[in-house]
Amino acid sequence: MAREPDAAGSAAVERCARRLAAVVDSVLAELDGLRAAAADCWTRAAAEGRRPAAGELAAVHGPVSELLARPGSRWFGCGAVAAPGALADAELHVEWWYRGARGAGERRLRLALDPADAEFYDYRVLPWFARPRDEGRPAVAGPQVDLLCADRYVLCCARPVTVPGAGFVGVAAGDVPLAALERLLVPPLRALPGEAALLDGEGRVLAATTPALPVGSLARGLLADPAAGRAAVPSAAVDWTVVRG
Repeated sequence: MAREPDAAGSAAVERCARRLAAVVDSVLAELDGLRAAAADCWTRAAAEGRRPAAGELAAVHGPVSELLARPGSRWFGCGAVAAPGALADAELHVEWWYRGARGAGERRLRLALDPADAEFYDYRVLPWFARPRDEGRPAVAGPQVDLLCADRYVLCCARPVTVPGAGFVGVAAGDVPLAALERLLVPPLRALPGEAALLDGEGRVLAATTPALPVGSLARGLLADPAAGRAAVPSAAVDWTVVRG
């Protein structure tokens, strides 16, 4: 990928970046129902002068089922993840369901959430949880290997859940296989003349129009190439860059 930058090319890259931001924001918007159901658990409990119990978060199962069962759904798993101390009877809690293999229906995800457990899953430090908590903005983190399938790369999409009087109480989140999201990301890239790629903040390829840049590979050199046209994707949820060679 090598090309002299030009004004028309730069404008095209900027348009592509805006189209990709719209894709990201539309995917995150699908979590609205789940986020509202999670927030309602805390709102109802607050009206009674208490914090909700972990079992009350089962109320998000309906929106999760709707997302997973929707025709053409790109979601592999979804749920609500509580902030530390936000529940009355659990310091940490994950209410999450995922698709079973070969149409086996939904399955509940079980995680080790006791810090004393050798397999403790400390979601507090992971970007999809930490960014909404610390910065109050949605996050799309990854690609990362899915917990349930060693050969599946996913992006974890998360939106903060906040309620009056309690502030941040957790996130509504879902996993999208990168292969499913790639089908939405590639068309804007193909509208650019020449070869193009979408990179995350680490320089990892999320989508590309050339087989020379396989998804998941590192291409940090493109971020520093002065001859490549570049534009940041203008969505608060991502630190992605479009690169046109």
